[in-house]
Amino acid sequence: MRRFAVAVLSAVLGLTVGGCATPGGGTHATGKSPRPSGTAGSGPWRLMGHTGNPGTLKDVVATGAHDAWAVGDEGTEPVVMRWSGGTWAKVEVPEQLGLGSLRVVTASGPDDVWVFGLAQPTGDGRAQEAHGARWNGSRWTLAWREPNSVVDAATVAGPGDVWVAGRRRGGNGTCRSFLRHRTAAGWSAVALPSMVCVRALHALSPRDVWAVGEDRGKPATLHWDGGSWRTVPLPPAVTWQSGELDGLAAQSPTQLWAVGRTGRTGDAAGPLAVRWDGHRWVRVVGSGVGGEFARATADGHGGIFASASTAEAFHYDGRNWTSEQVASEHTITGLAVVPGTSQVLAVGVCCEAYDEDTIGKIWMRR
Repeated sequence: MRRFAVAVLSAVLGLTVGGCATPGGGTHATGKSPRPSGTAGSGPWRLMGHTGNPGTLKDVVATGAHDAWAVGDEGTEPVVMRWSGGTWAKVEVPEQLGLGSLRVVTASGPDDVWVFGLAQPTGDGRAQEAHGARWNGSRWTLAWREPNSVVDAATVAGPGDVWVAGRRRGGNGTCRSFLRHRTAAGWSAVALPSMVCVRALHALSPRDVWAVGEDRGKPATLHWDGGSWRTVPLPPAVTWQSGELDGLAAQSPTQLWAVGRTGRTGDAAGPLAVRWDGHRWVRVVGSGVGGEFARATADGHGGIFASASTAEAFHYDGRNWTSEQVASEHTITGLAVVPGTSQVLAVGVCCEAYDEDTIGKIWMRR
């Protein structure tokens, strides 16, 4: 039945790759409501590709003006897609690597691409491993594995210099991350200064790496200076309330943003964004509005794009926020700016309420 549904869906997608239905409304704020700047089909976002079969796309990275990668899954099978400046195409990943559902992709260039996710289920009751694989420009190799773990974030600080944030499966429901660092000497465990749950990592250089997440229910940021990690204070107006940071975007050491939410998901959650100016974090969007930010990427011009928990993208130009509809009834799961251009990539999924209709999609803002 599933293969029949896949065949039918692929045929339909061959005729149309449009969105679903019109989304519900929502309120967002920065002190002022973001100004709508387009709707699906009439705005700047255009659909560029999709998984073809039912599946998801979870993350995207661009290494240059003609090279980008997106990852996800089709059931328990890994999906890797690559863009060479024209169309998106699936990349075959060797079965012997044992990769399953992929959650994270990061890269320092087209010949240094890393993907992370779960291993294929063993079927013997053993806890599932987290796996990582590397593309060196000519072949894939299994590069990392961690028993009973889930990967939440990864970043490449330079060729072969990789950070991975993961957590143990199960437990008492409290998220506490561990860090693994790969250098020329191999993989090592690096201690965090507190009980932080890391949601995003971003490396500007081997001696300038940032992590964001939450520490016992409060937003948290940490910095690696080449020798150790330290907690970097956030403004009191951010840390007095509950919340977390889920996305990182950087253009330079003095143009770094972190986005997330205030409050608890399902409660009075509101969007949160802070900017690092080289010396301190400054709040650039407040709470008190329904909705939350999830992912972020620099726009290449001193601002950022942030995704919400809906199909909207929000642009901050350094002064004002504007909202844009990417597609209807979708969830945006990843954002990436194409280096050296004003193009922004987004990946996400459609129609998650219907398993057979869930499709991973890729959009571009030109």
